[in-house]
Amino acid sequence: MPDKVTPVNNVKFEKLCGVLEQLHKRKKLKKVQDTILSDFINDCKLTASQVIGEKNASLFPILRLILPKLERERKAYNLKESKLGALLVKILSLPKNSRDAQKLLNFRSANDTPETENDFATVAYYVVKSRLSATPAAFTIGDINSILDRIASAEIGEVKATALDETFSHVVNKLNPDQLKWFLRIILKDLKLGMSDTRILALFHTDAPEYYKNCSDLLKVCDELEDGDTRLLELGIQMFSAVCPMKSERLDVKHTAKLAPSLILQIEKKFDGERFQIHMENGVFEYFSRKGHKYSSKFGNSYESGMLTPFLKNCFKSDTTSFILDGEMMGWHKEHQYFGCKGMAFDIKKITENSKFRPCFCAFDILYYNGRTLVGPPEKGGLPLSERLRILDALFVNVTGVIQHSERQIVKDRSEILEALETADKNQEEGIVVKDVASYYIPNKRNAGWYKIKPEYTDGAMEDLDLVIIGADEAANKRRGRAKNFLVACLDAGESGNTPDRWVGVGHVSTGLSFENHEALCTMLERNWTPFKNKLPPSNLVFHKEKPDFWVLPENSVVLTVRATELIASSSYGAGYTLRFPRVIRVRDDKPVRDIMTLTELRQFISNKGGGVVTKLSTNNIGEEEIPTEVRVTRKRKTEPTQVAEQFLIATHGGVEATSKALLGRKIAILSDDEDCKSQDLAKIVETHGGTVVANSGPDTWVSIAGRMTKLVRTRIASQTADIITTAWLRSLPTSSSPIDLCPLDMLAVKSTTKLALTRKYDPFGDSYSELIDEATLRRCFDKMDSDHEPIHLTSQEMLALDTELFDDTNPNSFLRPYHIHITNCNSVSGLLAKMYGATLYDAPHKDCTHIVVSDPAKRNEIENAKRHSTALVVSKDWLEACFARQKYVPEIEFIL
Repeated sequence: MPDKVTPVNNVKFEKLCGVLEQLHKRKKLKKVQDTILSDFINDCKLTASQVIGEKNASLFPILRLILPKLERERKAYNLKESKLGALLVKILSLPKNSRDAQKLLNFRSANDTPETENDFATVAYYVVKSRLSATPAAFTIGDINSILDRIASAEIGEVKATALDETFSHVVNKLNPDQLKWFLRIILKDLKLGMSDTRILALFHTDAPEYYKNCSDLLKVCDELEDGDTRLLELGIQMFSAVCPMKSERLDVKHTAKLAPSLILQIEKKFDGERFQIHMENGVFEYFSRKGHKYSSKFGNSYESGMLTPFLKNCFKSDTTSFILDGEMMGWHKEHQYFGCKGMAFDIKKITENSKFRPCFCAFDILYYNGRTLVGPPEKGGLPLSERLRILDALFVNVTGVIQHSERQIVKDRSEILEALETADKNQEEGIVVKDVASYYIPNKRNAGWYKIKPEYTDGAMEDLDLVIIGADEAANKRRGRAKNFLVACLDAGESGNTPDRWVGVGHVSTGLSFENHEALCTMLERNWTPFKNKLPPSNLVFHKEKPDFWVLPENSVVLTVRATELIASSSYGAGYTLRFPRVIRVRDDKPVRDIMTLTELRQFISNKGGGVVTKLSTNNIGEEEIPTEVRVTRKRKTEPTQVAEQFLIATHGGVEATSKALLGRKIAILSDDEDCKSQDLAKIVETHGGTVVANSGPDTWVSIAGRMTKLVRTRIASQTADIITTAWLRSLPTSSSPIDLCPLDMLAVKSTTKLALTRKYDPFGDSYSELIDEATLRRCFDKMDSDHEPIHLTSQEMLALDTELFDDTNPNSFLRPYHIHITNCNSVSGLLAKMYGATLYDAPHKDCTHIVVSDPAKRNEIENAKRHSTALVVSKDWLEACFARQKYVPEIEFIL
């Protein structure tokens, strides 16, 4: 409605930024967030209602900024952090090697911002904070949307670059730092609010989340629910509005017997393409992707245009006026007549006339037919799958390579499911889908009667790969550690020791690790990581195009057991193949790096599977005997007396003989065990040293023992209210005839009273004042020194005072510290020795000099020149030699020139 006024377009962008800032600061207070956003939305509605005359009261202009991921009306910006960083560096005229420019170009490495959330927008905020005006820009919501429209619609190539430069220059010069931060987050489509899309939609309208599931169109949601009186019962599936697709639930093929025996199931081939919908009404077509993006410009909105629609002419029933089909858009090889997959080097959404593949739609469901909605439960007019498929089968005839029905069969025996999965595996297909023929199509629902079965869902059915970490990409949010993902490699072993080993990259993996395991892995590897930009890796680490932010030598790394769906030919990695959908199954810190999968073994596996572009990693090891034919009847368990959980028991072992008095009479609390020693074994060790194990630490507990970093251990360490020591200290505790004392080097947490007692026996780095130290302990002390953030540097006066306190007047080590000496060659032997004994050297006469050393007394002009420029004593070199010989300060009277 271009002729109507849209009131919310006049809302100041500054006001929206203020609301977003409040929401961001209150991430953990959901009720407060809801109140803030609800008040803002209601205020916008009230403002719109007060405008008199013809108007468009929709809140879409604001909601598209608050929910940028759901916005479909604008084209993609094609601007990620790297491009935005380069753009800001150019606009701000920053030298590329400057500190601020490097922050923008490598924002994940910027770790000096005060906020914990180091996203690109936050880093940019602190870079521009001192460069931009603090005065807010007068931009409105309408202005910001116009600017974003220009960015999205800029042409490709040099014209786009010029348009971006001009637009961003205008924006950067007008916005203040706070506004620019939120502007960048809107472009990156991640506002960091800690609020789900569903929560935000619900604050706009009660029925908005449910309606959005049906239509996937934010503009339509805003228009239909604009007045707040429309109820969801009045709304349904509508033509040319994308429907959120129904999803399949994961199912292990061994668990198919758990499905109710009364169900009638059908098996479908699982297509490895892109989920799409086709909408047609009176010869007008629209294509929607899974996320609701339109593609009629690519595939055609009529029989006269596009790469697919013209070939659909005459294949539908003559009485068909409208329909919505659900299916997969596949790539059909024009010459060899086969379906491609997503692992191959083509994208069906970007396919062109010159491509080897053409689009082919494989339909497996129908959602709307001739004006009637077929989805939803029966009370809303929905039909079961069996009836929907009858309509679908009669709707069109197959046209090979253009439009086809999905291949399906009714399950007569559960063993047929395994046979179908084995057939799919032999044909290098993704898997199968099993559907309840009585199921109803519920938009955006996952557990509604559809099940997807793949080999990777079953243990023992996949070839797991042991690979070593050789690199990592830096995470923007470092809550789980510094690494966002890990680059893993296989071994290309040298022949008979004549050629060196190479480690060739296979792919990146980031999923499968728990929070604790990911954090522990980062901590273990970080001390050996080398930034790629600071130093190039050795030639035996082969990355090719995929270069990580950090690299690490295999001998300093760890082995991961990785499971993936398939291997895909790729020139981006050293191995020539990469992993699709990889996840970590296990961290193999017990496995030597040379025992991992070799490049030869990898190529042999690919060759055995046919050597194609895509190689499935399934092993086809599932036997029919492993699938139960019926569900086991659950028997009623015998009632057992209530027991206290193990972690709350006082684990004592009366039969343990005390052979040491190291812990005699002391109470020990065990907070967590470790991989090498369980809690019961740790308790036995305590008792062999004469100690007593208690369930919970208290005022009379001597120390707590911790191995694994559990949530409880982290909390206790952070509180610093208890003494906590490592399990390694306990396991290595020697026998003793008397109670031993704590050592600060082994402690994870120290309470204040203990710290005070330890300072009398140990220095700040854990070195004892009285006991002899071994090499291992000394190295640990050095490591602690290196880990200190702010080293202490004494002033000259403090060092002199310390010398007097330690040595009085007989200091053999730094007896020249009080003197500032000019010597012609500071790097001569005499100069180096003088510096070693504490002197401050100058290579030219200086006002602070106390002595000027002349190497050759015969050079009278040198002596006279020195006297003119300084009041220092001019002495011969022999004075220094005399001091060195006696290892003390020698009076200058005999050596004055």
